[in-house]
Amino acid sequence: MKSALLAASLVLVGGTAFGCSGGSDGAPADASQDDYCTSYRTLFADMSTMTEATDAEIIAKIKDWGATMQETGTPSDMPDDARAGFETTLAFIDDLAEDATAEDFEKMDSDLSEEETKQVAEFDTYTTETCGSPLDNMEAPEMPTEAPTQ
Repeated sequence: MKSALLAASLVLVGGTAFGCSGGSDGAPADASQDDYCTSYRTLFADMSTMTEATDAEIIAKIKDWGATMQETGTPSDMPDDARAGFETTLAFIDDLAEDATAEDFEKMDSDLSEEETKQVAEFDTYTTETCGSPLDNMEAPEMPTEAPTQ
C-alpha cells in the first residue's frame, strides 16, 4: 500500500509537481488521448500491485513511467501551460536519483517558481479532465473492524 500512496501523492502534491530544469521537449505532441491516458495510468496500475515495495523499487517504477510518458508524449490539444507542466514533471523524473526517498517527494515542489506551479497545476487539471482521476481505481486499505484493546 505504501507504493500506491506514494504514487497517489505524486499526483496530489501540486498535481505531480516536480521541479527541475532540463527537458522532455523531445516528447511527441501528437499522441492520441487513449494512448496518453493509458500511459498515464500505468504508474498507478503498477503501484497498486506493489504492496511491500522498497523506495528503490518505487523510484524505478516512477522512472519507467517517466520514460513511457516521454515516449508517448501528449495530445495535440493539450494547452501550452499544461505541456510545460508535463515537461517539468518529466525533467524531474529524469533527474531523480536512484536512491531518492519518499521524503524527497514531500519537498519536491519547494523549488518551483510561481509560473512552474501554475503550469504543473494545468498539467494536472488537463490530465484529470482528459483521463479521470488515477485515484478512482485505487482500492482503499482495509480498515480493522474492531478497535485495538489497550
